[in-house]
Amino acid sequence: MLNEIDSVREFGRFRLDVSRRVLWHQDEPVRIGLKEIELLSVLVENKGEVVTKEELLDKVWPESFVEESNLSRHVYILRKMFKDLGEGEGLIKTIPRRGYRFVGELRGPQKQEIIVEKHSFTRTLVEVDDFPSEVKLRPSLSSIFNRTSLTLALILLVAAGLLLGYRSFDPARQTSEIKSLAVLPFQTLGDADAHSGLGFADVLVTRLSSIREFIVRPMSPHFLLDHTDPLAAGKQLGVDAVLEGKIYQSNDTVRVTTRLLKVSDGSALWTGEFEKPDDQEFRLQNEIAIRVVDALAVNLSGSERTALTKAYTENPDAYQLYAKGRVEWNKRTWAGTLEAERLFRNAIERDPYFALAYVGLADSLLMSAVNSSQVEIVVQKAQDLDPSLAEPHATLGFLKTFHKWEWKEGEASLRRSIELNPNYAPAHHWLAQVLAIQGRNDEAKAAMFQALEINPNSYNYLADLGQIYYFDRDYERAEEYCRRALEIYPDFAFAREYLFDIYLKTGQFDQAVEEILGSDKIISTYNNEPAQYQQHLEANFVEAKKFYHDRGIKEFLENRVAQERNDKFCYINATIYSYIGDKTKALDCLERSNVDNGFMAAFVKVDPVFDPLRNEPRYQEILRRMNL
Repeated sequence: MLNEIDSVREFGRFRLDVSRRVLWHQDEPVRIGLKEIELLSVLVENKGEVVTKEELLDKVWPESFVEESNLSRHVYILRKMFKDLGEGEGLIKTIPRRGYRFVGELRGPQKQEIIVEKHSFTRTLVEVDDFPSEVKLRPSLSSIFNRTSLTLALILLVAAGLLLGYRSFDPARQTSEIKSLAVLPFQTLGDADAHSGLGFADVLVTRLSSIREFIVRPMSPHFLLDHTDPLAAGKQLGVDAVLEGKIYQSNDTVRVTTRLLKVSDGSALWTGEFEKPDDQEFRLQNEIAIRVVDALAVNLSGSERTALTKAYTENPDAYQLYAKGRVEWNKRTWAGTLEAERLFRNAIERDPYFALAYVGLADSLLMSAVNSSQVEIVVQKAQDLDPSLAEPHATLGFLKTFHKWEWKEGEASLRRSIELNPNYAPAHHWLAQVLAIQGRNDEAKAAMFQALEINPNSYNYLADLGQIYYFDRDYERAEEYCRRALEIYPDFAFAREYLFDIYLKTGQFDQAVEEILGSDKIISTYNNEPAQYQQHLEANFVEAKKFYHDRGIKEFLENRVAQERNDKFCYINATIYSYIGDKTKALDCLERSNVDNGFMAAFVKVDPVFDPLRNEPRYQEILRRMNL
């Protein structure tokens, strides 16, 4: 096993880190696949010697059957990369009918310089006069000692540490307690677009979320934070560290300054300043992500290193549209879903090969009345474009669960998504719902708490956790979590609908009426009805409340269900009929909602409102048809 120092090989303007599986070109990571890195590592380690095709296939693709044409393609990619970066194609020679040979001039690992460089990087203290306009570096070791005195300096430094127990700066100790991180929206200055700060942060969240060693918490679109105080934001989000930054754009240049702050004491774990042409924004994001990981002293696996610098799209406009679409989609409202769908479609127009945009489109279509086969086509497109993504598996799991009632298959897809990316919160969220639908409430709660561990301020997750407690007949805890969701986002209609169910079951009818009418108001607003119609609705709400006070809850519910004749409300009507004791009409509505696999119908087995129907043959037949 190569240690960190011995694993570094330098040639030309390149530096190959064999153990970390990353290739650097003039201090910037090269965007190249993991197999290319492994192939290059084998050739470099056998510099000057012929490595046969069989040896390369055995070492790079162990226990796999790979044709020689695949090997040739990866060699071609390596040569093209070298040519594009000005090195020429001659570093790798083909030996006809035998194999390949690396002929570049290697510079052996300079152990002292590498150690000093790493310590200098992690020990550099940064003074900021006017963040981000100017960054001043205190002199590092490399500016105090010349190269001829490096060895002596290191020996003295190590000796002092051994004798005096010097541990005031131990990177592993400084960062070992960092288990969670939040990336705040970057502030924008100069000509930078106001939305670019959110998009920039979203890219970093996506990249850093691939690392299993710590949790990266996304920003909830309605969890408002004072970004002038990143430490307060970090405490509100419950993280150990926050990454903040500012983007300044002028002419054709983008400059970004970043700080990684430890929330407990406000100390700067790392500070950096970067400047590149604006058409290299993704390379800049790659570099920042790698520097953050280095600052946290995280040892990456090969797949994590690849994901960290992965090019999801080469089109910045496409990613900006995708990032905005995710913000809208995360609102979990009808208006937000429609806007998200528009943005995702525009992102695909900008880049037809952008897999994440197809996932976003599929997630949006899932919430509408679109035929599930259309969603499957979009998800399959995403998987074809990028088989390594976790997101399509989660979307497919949701589709199989709520639209096809394939519970085992849906659960398997969601668990596969979590296996690929444990930090993808929607996969944990949807897994919790699959488990709850089957009555596996303890497992469902555990999965939802996992989602909340990643994003503790998601009002959607909090409300759905309340729903699981409702299924478990723990109405007090159910109300608590729904209320917590509304503290974050008072206009979340689903939380109010859950409270309506809870208050009906607990006999708190005044509160039940308030919550369902409040939900009606929210939904009407999101439908963008004209002001005149809003006034008409407001009058109806006042009249409905008076009707309840005059006639009581039973007639209020009967009047309400009589007005909802649309089949898409069949399941909701079934809950009301069941509550007021009309079993026949309740079962009629359940059977109609059962015909087109209505979204809410999936909860028929566990909803407490259907307790009076449990022994009815028609109810049992409904469960049988649903594989429940």
